[in-house]
Amino acid sequence: MILTRFSFSIVHCLNNINKNILNRCYLSTDRSETISAALKKFYLKVHPDLFTQYPKEKDVNEKSLQLVSAYLSGLQRKEYMAAITVTFFTKVLTNKSAPAPVPLSPHRVTLNSRDLLTSVNTILNTLNLPVVDVPKIQKQTGQNEIHFRVIEIEKMYDFAKIPKLSIETWLTNNVEAARTITKRHQELMNEISDKVNDIKERFKLKSIEYRDDWSVSQFCACLRTLFLYIDKWHDKLLTLKDKRLIFGDKSCLLRDGSLELGANDPPVYWDHVICYELLESDQYMEKITSYETNLREYFRGIEIRQDPDSEYLCRAHTYLYHLLQLSHHLDLNRDHEAHRIESWKNFYLFINPFSSEPSFTNSGLFQINAYDATMDILDFMVNNRENAEETRNLYEKDVKKELDLLKKVQKQFQLTDILINQRIKKSEIIQCCQRLLNEHERFLKILKQCRLKIDKNYNLAQNGTISIPWNWSFAQEETL
Repeated sequence: MILTRFSFSIVHCLNNINKNILNRCYLSTDRSETISAALKKFYLKVHPDLFTQYPKEKDVNEKSLQLVSAYLSGLQRKEYMAAITVTFFTKVLTNKSAPAPVPLSPHRVTLNSRDLLTSVNTILNTLNLPVVDVPKIQKQTGQNEIHFRVIEIEKMYDFAKIPKLSIETWLTNNVEAARTITKRHQELMNEISDKVNDIKERFKLKSIEYRDDWSVSQFCACLRTLFLYIDKWHDKLLTLKDKRLIFGDKSCLLRDGSLELGANDPPVYWDHVICYELLESDQYMEKITSYETNLREYFRGIEIRQDPDSEYLCRAHTYLYHLLQLSHHLDLNRDHEAHRIESWKNFYLFINPFSSEPSFTNSGLFQINAYDATMDILDFMVNNRENAEETRNLYEKDVKKELDLLKKVQKQFQLTDILINQRIKKSEIIQCCQRLLNEHERFLKILKQCRLKIDKNYNLAQNGTISIPWNWSFAQEETL
């Protein structure tokens, strides 16, 4: 099993919870399972990396693990925790051969107890796993004190000892499977290409996009749904000229006027967004432009843009709210040095509703939102002009170098396509590409005619894309 860094942190958190649970609880020796062993079986059954070929179920399990982790941690600290309901998917064991799809079973878990052990047993019981015995109270005549027998705390499961692979082993074992998947989906890919070109041409769209970790059939289902209602929405969709149509996690109008349709949303949600929000697109864009102009006037020539490394675009009304609030707050602070500076030309501002504090991105953009204290924003920007400029200059050099190396890798290995995880630093992508080129003879035959993605871990997607970590190694002791 391959662990992503994010998923590993969840497991690590659950491990810590297990330790603290056992440190605080005095349990009888005749119980069937200790909390540690029981929870270990639980998260080895639902771990997201077991579902790499089922992206929707993987995402559900990952988010549910986060919520359960936070809930158990809160109970451990004696905090009041509101009830939560989560869903976990597990694989159903069958006698079918390995290539056949594995049936998945959903389990709905509701946690509303303020008792830690009861909550753990609720999770285990719902997933049909052995529960932890409740401590038995032993009464003694003449004493009001309750006694429990103390057991020795067992050693925690060490995920660092999971069997590891080298890049050569991974590619050798998975490249042929990737080619087979790609060939199997070729007819579906042709259908997708025809539909995409038809929609783009019909509505003069800039692009049609979807998440790379989706299965081919999932994206095709989105396109088919759109075609069912395309005549009804025809006039409204014409307003998307030169904009993007994105199939993602939510249905809404985006900050740049593009349209996002939630892949898991029913058509009635799409209908609301297209027939109401999209019709108000021009009004949103006029207001956004007006408030962005106010910010550029305050900072004398600063440019407002989306961070190039951010794949997430927020809703138009959320972005507009932050612009409105920032504009109002800055108008009240026109005596600040930030406004008196003669020029902010060649500096860039990224309004990120989800940032935690004023900062600058890896691309050298100042990153702020309406929830930040105004004085903190202004002081940070004044004090970090040189750092932001230096970071941006280095980033622009890395962007050019990265693009050149990606083209070179694709050409030399005769790849059908090469992709990258946008959250990985440019310097790390560059390092990965250079190392691949250094091993050209070793990898040429293996990677030829493959669709490769440089990511944070190994993975084989349902569309045939094969992913390798940017810091791959030949060593068997490599950490995945």
